[in-house]
Amino acid sequence: MKMFTLSTLVLLTVPALAAPAAAAPVVDPPPTLVARYNFDGGATAGKISDLSGRGSSLTVRGADNGTVAINTEGAGRYAAFPAVCPATGTCGKALLEAPNDADLNPGTRNFRWAASVRVTQAQLHGKANVMQKGLAGADSVWKLQLTGKTGRAQCAMTGKGTGQTFTATSARPLADGSWHKIVCERTATSLSISVDGNPGSRTTIPATLSVDNTMPLRIGGPNFGASSDMYHGQLDDVYIQLG
Repeated sequence: MKMFTLSTLVLLTVPALAAPAAAAPVVDPPPTLVARYNFDGGATAGKISDLSGRGSSLTVRGADNGTVAINTEGAGRYAAFPAVCPATGTCGKALLEAPNDADLNPGTRNFRWAASVRVTQAQLHGKANVMQKGLAGADSVWKLQLTGKTGRAQCAMTGKGTGQTFTATSARPLADGSWHKIVCERTATSLSISVDGNPGSRTTIPATLSVDNTMPLRIGGPNFGASSDMYHGQLDDVYIQLG
């Protein structure tokens, strides 16, 4: 038998087991811009182009000779809506409309809608619907509105098949004649609002709350009814993000 001395003995070592690789964090995909209108291109044949490449053009619609004016300020343009109606008689009304689209129906997904507004106290007459998809009392709705004489911004959602409405309201009134950027955001279980980056209220909503309807996107008012909540101020940089 061959003998081995300590000097010739080769020691075998077992490599240590590598630590298991850490699981990659789950990262939600970035939001997708599905519609944007900044009015800088004006209106061509009564149409305002979408800048996202995914949405539809807005069509200018009016009643009683009302229209949406595209005005210039500095290097850009903005939309101006008809004035408040007098106490008696008829007056011009106008809104902007894009057809129903799957990208505008968020269901239960994260969703953001935003616009810049400029409005004075004199341009408020009850509530004013800045932008919306769907009608109150007719299934599901998402909406940005100004509330009554206080002129606070409010984001609202009504769930499909439930009739439940949830709102988030800005911390301060906006009817001061200056431009303000309003952002409404729905995440899994919350609805929130910010104005010029300043947060307002945050409302808890059911994770199952779904908004999905066949109505068009309307900006500046819900319809041309006698008591419709029309917007009478100025508007710029409207955008909608999904996811």
